[in-house]
Amino acid sequence: MFILTVDWDLRLLWAVLTVTAKFYVLCLLAAAAYTTYCLTRTASQARRLRRDVKSVDAARVKRHLIQMNSAIENLRQFHTLLFFLFGICFANEIFALFRAIGYSSMSLSALRIDVFEPVTAFAFFVFAVLAFLHAFQWIVAARLRSFFATKFNHSYAQDE
Repeated sequence: MFILTVDWDLRLLWAVLTVTAKFYVLCLLAAAAYTTYCLTRTASQARRLRRDVKSVDAARVKRHLIQMNSAIENLRQFHTLLFFLFGICFANEIFALFRAIGYSSMSLSALRIDVFEPVTAFAFFVFAVLAFLHAFQWIVAARLRSFFATKFNHSYAQDE
């Protein structure tokens, strides 16, 4: 596998990234922690709601399910924003890389292909985190949809 064949020195990669990319990585990690918290809370609420569905009235259960679905939709929009911000930061990294290549062409020692390693590592890390967040959000949303579909028939769900 490609990931295991690359020998990345993470401290060196962190040192080479621009301030913008470092700030984005820190924000992405904070967003991942927030998303994990929100989705874990939503999953536990759904589990609790599934246990207590017989003792609670249907309108209250439906209201909680709608609130949980809207929270997941907000997270989905937040992940889309993170993806767009990644595009901005990645473009900034590429411009910085081109600038470094341009400065290197004026010196006696030209840069080699290794210059692309930090940008590649940055992109790999961001896409791995975003893929994890997307999969986690997808699993929780699918469980909520299946719970909603099993507990309420389609006509009742459209009445209110």
